[in-house]
Amino acid sequence: MKKSLHAIVLLFLITTAFPLASGCKEDKNITPRPKVEAKEETGLITLSNTNIHVMGARYVSRTPAKLSFTRFSGQTLALPSEVRRFSTTYALATTGISLQFKTRSSSIHLTFSRESGMNDSGSFQVLRDGVNFKTVEFVGAVNTPMQIELNALPTDKEYVYEVILPCYTNVSLTKLELDGESSLVTYVPTPKGIYISFGDSITHGAGQGGATYLTYPFLLAQKLDMSLYNLAISGAKISIPMAETAKELPQADIITVLIGYNDFSSGNRTATEIDNDYRLFLTEIRNNQPSAEIYCITALYTTNTSNATTGMTAEELRDVVKDIVTEYQATDNKLHLIEGDKIITSSAQLADRVHLNVIGASTLANGLYEKITDTE
Repeated sequence: MKKSLHAIVLLFLITTAFPLASGCKEDKNITPRPKVEAKEETGLITLSNTNIHVMGARYVSRTPAKLSFTRFSGQTLALPSEVRRFSTTYALATTGISLQFKTRSSSIHLTFSRESGMNDSGSFQVLRDGVNFKTVEFVGAVNTPMQIELNALPTDKEYVYEVILPCYTNVSLTKLELDGESSLVTYVPTPKGIYISFGDSITHGAGQGGATYLTYPFLLAQKLDMSLYNLAISGAKISIPMAETAKELPQADIITVLIGYNDFSSGNRTATEIDNDYRLFLTEIRNNQPSAEIYCITALYTTNTSNATTGMTAEELRDVVKDIVTEYQATDNKLHLIEGDKIITSSAQLADRVHLNVIGASTLANGLYEKITDTE
């Protein structure tokens, strides 16, 4: 018994004098272990990776498995149709939106999947360091995921890739895969001026085969070297909620407004009603974008010259815009008028009675660029 008690006392003394390793304080003379940094993603990239930049969309949802984006908020899209005055189906299309990222990978495989909303034919365009690299077209409704495969890519340096999305389809990015050794480089897009375009199907891109990169706002943004937010919606009438969206966007340098054709051509809106709507629309834009140069474009050339119900003519629609802009210019020196029918002058520039063809969209972009740079 005494021997056992002596053993216990001896053990107590030893552990008191020499603490167990697990309880040791860190010796300041011992070099601390290096911190283990998080492994950089290679191969299959998590889609919540913030080095995938969404351009042209304010509302972005990032999860590990999906990157999605819309031009309008859920709150705006949920408004009653008589308030918003546009179709949510068309509003969900990805016109003007692109994705940018930087990598040295020898291969890039992307998968885009259909979301609710528009589902028409169209095409993607891929730029590498700002130069057209590849176009991927698709025909008819998108019912299966679409693949963009870029192989045998140069690896001599890190390149910036931009994928321009179609304008009459709503898709999300559901896969981005690089080669097994490469990753996305930490990258911030070069800051640029901001251009916002408001309008209906002409500005949305009808007549350009579902290709954002052929629409006049996209072409104009390239010529101006600005970032584009295209808020146009096919079928839209003059919409205050559309104008209200401008307060959610960065402060713009340039804004174009080409709207009113659907108010003129369909239904029974009178010139007086359109005048009132346009005033409210323009005032809302100015309230939300106080420093922007705003260019109001009158109705382009169209073979649909009058409304059989109201008797209103396309020329009267142009006069409404001219009169309002002229009046507002007395107190707003950043407001400008561009006569659209002096840029688009014939049916040779149209795909149908009113929508631009590819040549017409390019012509309008060039004409607007000349007018805008003349006034700067």
